[in-house]
Amino acid sequence: MRLFARCVAIAALTTGSLACAPGEVPENPARMAELKKTYEGLHKRLEAAASQDPQIASAFAKKGQVLIAMRSGLIEELAGNVAQRYLDQVKVDLHDVKGHGGGELNKKTFLGRTKVGNWDVRVALGDLVGDLSAGTPRVSLRQPNVIDIDLPVDVHETEGSATLHFSWDSAGIAGVVCKDFELTREIRGRVLNQQHTLKGALRLDNTGDSLTATPIFPNRKVKLKLDLTKKSWEIVEAALQSQNTSGTCGMLMKPAVVLGFLRDLAAGGVEVPLPDSIFRVVHLPAHVQESVMVNGRPVALELKAENLRVETATLWTSASVVVKLATPR
Repeated sequence: MRLFARCVAIAALTTGSLACAPGEVPENPARMAELKKTYEGLHKRLEAAASQDPQIASAFAKKGQVLIAMRSGLIEELAGNVAQRYLDQVKVDLHDVKGHGGGELNKKTFLGRTKVGNWDVRVALGDLVGDLSAGTPRVSLRQPNVIDIDLPVDVHETEGSATLHFSWDSAGIAGVVCKDFELTREIRGRVLNQQHTLKGALRLDNTGDSLTATPIFPNRKVKLKLDLTKKSWEIVEAALQSQNTSGTCGMLMKPAVVLGFLRDLAAGGVEVPLPDSIFRVVHLPAHVQESVMVNGRPVALELKAENLRVETATLWTSASVVVKLATPR
């Protein structure tokens, strides 16, 4: 690798100094001839060494004058840090999230099982938020230019306000002997401690002067499991029991059965979309300096992306370089 670095450095010096404007004479011709001879010798040694390594030989066969190789360990560590930052202490506002469920109840009668009514419940979350943070991701390189990511998402318990609206609609013969009713109660909801895995990838691209990682996460939703506080469940149960009279359908409805439905509904959770703004394109720290000083004179480098690929646990990327003296001011 040191041999390769020396060749690149001397190539830049040699090419940069020879790329003079028409009519100019390179400074110190003897020194330039010595550098050129050294460069040619190093280049021959590099080619001989590279021909013995299939991975290096394959890389040199691709178009491009500047070649950067990064082992999978480094790339995976960088990608892991990038992915973690996507969900570093993110709070998701659940104000617009609405929970909804319903069903029908049937009772066994002398006529067989008969539908006695439909129940419906709607829950609006008030100031409840989802408090998310990222765990340690699992990452792996995949050809031609992708880093697959499994990102654990830790959801921390939070509590906030909510409104529950419950309605009962009698059906069949039950509608003759009992009344429909509706209940609305202010309650407290909880987001439970839980963990999910967000699956996606980062697509790597070579822009010429830097590497970019573009997030590809098709499913940007997390299903949050919810519950009510103990006191709120007591409020809901008391509200249903208040309808358990001969003049209403509470006796047919059986509050305990409906409470079970409501608990199952809360445990099922709600899907919450993650903000698109947190999935950002990231520039990785791999670039070529756009100008250098040679013998006290600025030399500009113009870069053009040529190739980027994953091969044998290594990321290879290359660019063509045009070297020319910077225009004096």
